[in-house]
Amino acid sequence: MASRYLDTSPTVAAALKAGTPIVVIETGFFMKLPYPKNKEALLDCEQAFWQRQCVPCCVAVVEGRLKAGLTKDDMDKLCQTGKSCARWELPGLVGSGETAGAGASAAMAIARMADIVPVMAPGLSDTLADLDALGSSRRLVFCGRVSPEKALLFNSRGVPVLRQEGTAVADAYQALRDLELSESAVVPCGDTLGDMADASSAAALELKKRSNFT
Repeated sequence: MASRYLDTSPTVAAALKAGTPIVVIETGFFMKLPYPKNKEALLDCEQAFWQRQCVPCCVAVVEGRLKAGLTKDDMDKLCQTGKSCARWELPGLVGSGETAGAGASAAMAIARMADIVPVMAPGLSDTLADLDALGSSRRLVFCGRVSPEKALLFNSRGVPVLRQEGTAVADAYQALRDLELSESAVVPCGDTLGDMADASSAAALELKKRSNFT
């Protein structure tokens, strides 16, 4: 779903055209760190995906523009601001020309606009904004550990928590899409960014082999 408010970086645009696996990165999570540690952490996260044969796509709002992929200048402006936003805040930020990292719900919204399926959202919570985004955006979302209570809450909103590994995640997500049982699926991957990078990259690579998954 293209938007006139969305800017796609040349790197991400080339990957979309070539069919290279891409994973969206929730930048709001990293804004909890002070500058320049937040920038260093984001760059390290991007590098982790390059090492796993996937193109990283940091999403954010920079000077009122929704960004799918950040230039070095974009990232510096974002990290110096140190702010984060939810999906419901996007129109106001765009209208006022402000800058903020994308929290989980905002990251899913921007991912949907950019037609990118796997999203790594370390900060995914049970807030109303996140639950609303999970229920209305066709994403495969990788996050940290999910407690039984949170899994029950997600499931009550029609959002399955997939605990399969490897290609089974892609199989389950494709089945959910084809059967129209749900619009989102959450995959808990452990406590570390490395765990999430491994799992989301593997899913992106597997989904690349299949058609009509965006």
